[in-house]
Amino acid sequence: MINMSENILPYKGLESFKFGDKIESVRLMLKEEKNSFVQCMGEKQYIHPELKNETIVIKDSIKLYFVDGILFEIGLENGFKGHLPNGICIGMDIDKAVTVDPDLEYDDDEEAFVSSKGYTVIDDVTSNLVSYIEIYVPEVENSEDFFQYDWLERFK
Repeated sequence: MINMSENILPYKGLESFKFGDKIESVRLMLKEEKNSFVQCMGEKQYIHPELKNETIVIKDSIKLYFVDGILFEIGLENGFKGHLPNGICIGMDIDKAVTVDPDLEYDDDEEAFVSSKGYTVIDDVTSNLVSYIEIYVPEVENSEDFFQYDWLERFK
C-alpha cells in the first residue's frame, strides 16, 4: 500500500518503490492495490532516444521515472508528506532546508537546490517553501556515467 508519508531515501527510492524496480512490476502492484495512476511517455527529454522513457504519476504527488523499463528517479510534490533522513519535506521553508543541509547549493542551470546527499529540492518563489523533491540513482549526478547507461546493467 502506498503511504503518502513514507520515508524518502536518497539513492534508494521510497519504501514502496526502489530504484531498479521494473515498470511491469510497479504497474502490477498499483493495479492490485487499486491505486489510480497515469502512465505517459517521454517526460525526460535528455534520455537517449533509442531507450524507452516512461513516467508513472500516482495521486498527482509521486512521479516515477523509468528508462528502458527501470526506475531511476522519483519526483515528489503536492500531497506527499514524507521526509528525507535529515527532515526536509515538502512545505518546509527553503531557508530552513538550507540550514538543515548546508550542502544544498542553488544550481542556476537546474533552477533548483542540489545536495551532494542524493537529492534535489525546488522551492516556490512566491511562498519560499519546498514544492518538489527529487531523488535518483547516483549516476544522475555524473552525466558522463549516466549517459553511458552502463548502470542499467546492475538492475537487469
